[in-house]
Amino acid sequence: MLKYKRTIYFFVVLIIALLLYKLIDNVGYVLTWVSSILKLLTPFFIAFFIAYLLRPIVNFIESKLHRLRFKRLISILIVFAGVLGFIIVSITYVSPKVIDSVTRLLSNMPYYIRETNTWITENILSHEWAQKYQIADHAQEMINSLSNSVSDILGLILNNITSGLFMLTSTLINIVLGLVISIYMLKDKEKLAVGAQRLLKALFTEARADKIVQSVKRVDEVFSRYFAGVIFDSLIVGFISFLGLLALKAPHALLAAVVITITNVIPYFGPLVGMVFVTIITLFVSPLQAIWVALFVFLVQQFDGYYLGPKILGSKVGISPLWVIMAILIGGGTFGIIGMFIAVPVFSVIKTAIDTFINRKLHEKQNPI
Repeated sequence: MLKYKRTIYFFVVLIIALLLYKLIDNVGYVLTWVSSILKLLTPFFIAFFIAYLLRPIVNFIESKLHRLRFKRLISILIVFAGVLGFIIVSITYVSPKVIDSVTRLLSNMPYYIRETNTWITENILSHEWAQKYQIADHAQEMINSLSNSVSDILGLILNNITSGLFMLTSTLINIVLGLVISIYMLKDKEKLAVGAQRLLKALFTEARADKIVQSVKRVDEVFSRYFAGVIFDSLIVGFISFLGLLALKAPHALLAAVVITITNVIPYFGPLVGMVFVTIITLFVSPLQAIWVALFVFLVQQFDGYYLGPKILGSKVGISPLWVIMAILIGGGTFGIIGMFIAVPVFSVIKTAIDTFINRKLHEKQNPI
């Protein structure tokens, strides 16, 4: 009997070795196949992300409708009515104006650069001290090089916009499918959670499965609180910025507000990028107005940093500014903009896991069996 067991064991090991060899030998084909599968599952990933973001709102509305019979369905309908309204307003009002602002900004960029060149030449480079220290020659070379690069940059941007428009149809189809699937995910979220727990208990011991569930709950608490708070905070900041920029009659106010809203999602660096962008596009039109716009955006960001953000986010994710900056740098350098967005909650989860491990080890040393 033992002989047969050894034969079966070696046979299984041989099969596994052959499969691994074929996978390594055909790694290109395997990666292509995996990529195709992931592409087919894109609507489900989008649906999970949408359901994850909307779940706190659905839970909040559902808690207020505890006396109604179909409170879950009513909550989902209310939330998706708001989402649908937001999408309609974005498509019919926000997107056309933003695209128009971007188009005018790009088309006027050569003019802005020529005007800036003229202003710098007349007000700075014509002075004796600039000629004395040979600043004029170096500055003129840099300006000329920038002017020559503008057409190439504009062409590259326009080509990217064009290729993006071709991809828009498939993206919209995936988003629509994701919205539909997310409704079912929100409706049956408890059933999905129970099914996942049963799977864990089938694969691991009950104690190990419980630990995994507790870890997932801790991660979920950090991520859901962070994402919901940051997005809501950024929308409020963007809306306040839009009203203020309109009052200041700033050029491309809607585009500037959209950029401020998006960049405000990234802690520390994002607000600075948004302020610099708004100041530059205003500077091309009116240097004096750019000062007031920069001052206004700075004040809004201070209000957000010291009052609005703490009110909405609370203690955020419980890590110091030093670790937040480190997380953003590592996440941005590794995964780009998305990495900067998710770096802080991911780093918070890792730090929490490390702290838990250290505390457990210290407790075991202090209380040996």
